Formats: sequence, structure tokens, C-alpha cells
Amino acid sequence: MQEAVTPVNAFDHKTIDLAKARGFLRDHLGSEPAAVEAVGEGAWSRCFGFRRHDAELVIRFGRYIDDFQVDALAHAHAGPDLPIPEVREIGEALGGYYAISTRVRGVPLESLDATVWRAVVPSLAAAMEAMRLADLSGTTGYGGWGADVNAPFASWSDHLLAVAQDSPEMRTHGWRERLAATPEHRETFNWGLGLLEVVASDEVPRTLLHCDLINRNVLTAGGKLSGVFDWGCSRYGDHLYDLAWFDFWAPWHPDLDMQLLRTELEARWQAVGYAPAQQEAR
Repeated sequence: MQEAVTPVNAFDHKTIDLAKARGFLRDHLGSEPAAVEAVGEGAWSRCFGFRRHDAELVIRFGRYIDDFQVDALAHAHAGPDLPIPEVREIGEALGGYYAISTRVRGVPLESLDATVWRAVVPSLAAAMEAMRLADLSGTTGYGGWGADVNAPFASWSDHLLAVAQDSPEMRTHGWRERLAATPEHRETFNWGLGLLEVVASDEVPRTLLHCDLINRNVLTAGGKLSGVFDWGCSRYGDHLYDLAWFDFWAPWHPDLDMQLLRTELEARWQAVGYAPAQQEAR
């Protein structure tokens, strides 16, 4: 998640139901919205689909405007291999914030069975390569980036090791106190942090990362990706991080053959004469 966030307020996106969403759209658009329906929700926002004239759109309500601003900026990297919905409007609503975007349809990536996963892997690899090759000129830093398109850390290792921080402005503030309540978990975290201090390297390319490609943030249709959205966890840093992220979640998704994804990416790298240095360590 982003380190820098908007001030905390009392807004709770879970209180926005279908009636409230329809009422806000009616007042905001000046007419009755068509086909309003609940689409889903995540940790930070709730989403509703609707039609406006001939356009299929979604409106999300959330507590953090930062996420919506990053989504809007991420669309600059959209292309045939990286289908990112367009954010058309951002503003205040019902005590929080809203964003209206173009709607994409499909099946969440993590819901695919093994057969469909195999068909989708080339499209997923193409999207990951599009992020690796994205133009980041005009941006600076490593780690989570915000509305100014810059990230706060001077190096990749600085960003990685900041996982130990528990500062008040973070959305997860208080996690160290909660972790201390279970000594075995605290010991595991400290072991992992110590290992990270040894292996973290700054000898990595600086690329665009999504960092949340499961959790209903990628939709698929017709054997390829139909939408990649919710860029609130996006980072600048080592492109292998997104691949390692898939490896981490593999035990929860046994139908998704992660080795197949790795093989597909490696074939693409070989085809263009690229070989990631210290790939396994990274």
C-alpha cells in the first residue's frame, strides 16, 4: 500500500449500499442512472457498475483519494498488452471520495482453473513485460508512488527494508503492537527481516510494478487479460518482485501453475537478449 495517504476521516466504504450509490449517481448526473449494480469491494473501496448513455462505467467509493489518483495516472501506461481502465472523474462523495472509470468485464485471474490459466499465461506475461518496459522518465525514487508520480525512497533496498516501519501515517499503523502479542509470529518476522537485510540489492532495474495482481484486480476474458486495475499498491522497483509475489501466493492457488508463468517470461527475455542478473536471489 502507499506510504503517504490522505488524512484519516470517519468514512467507511462498507456503509455505501446500492441505494446510496444510486442516489449519489442520480444527484451527481442529474438523471436516473441505468443498470446500477454492486460489483465488488476490497479493503479500501466499494464498487458499483452503471450505464451512462452508451458507456459502461463503474463508480468506486473509498476513504483514500490517493488510490484513485494513482489509478488515473496509471492509465498513461495502458496499451494492447496492458489494458488499464480509464478514470474519468474523481471527487468527494458521501463523506469520502469517488472515482468513475470505464468498466471492464471478465473473470478474476485467481479464479481460473488450470486449463484457462494455461491459455491466459501468455497475456499475463505480456502485461508484466509491458510494465517492465514502461517509460518512467520524469519520475524519481523507489517504492510506492503517488499523485506527483514520484516515490519516496532513494534505493530499492531502502524501500524493501522500510517494511519494518510502523509510522502513524501508514494505514496499517499499530501492526508492531499486534505482532508483539504473538511471540512466534514476531520471531518469524524478525527472521525474515534479517534475511532481507542480507539479500536486498540495489543492482536491479527500476521498473513499474503493480504488486497486487491477484485479489480481484485483474480480469480475464477470451483467453487474455481484459483489465488491470487498482494500482494503489503500485511501486517503482525490481520487475522480478511481481513474479516473486505470484510465487508467494502460489500455495493458496494450486490451479495456477507459477512455473509456467516463469517459463513464459524467461522465453520472452531470451527472445530479446535480456537475462536478469542474480535472478534467483532477487
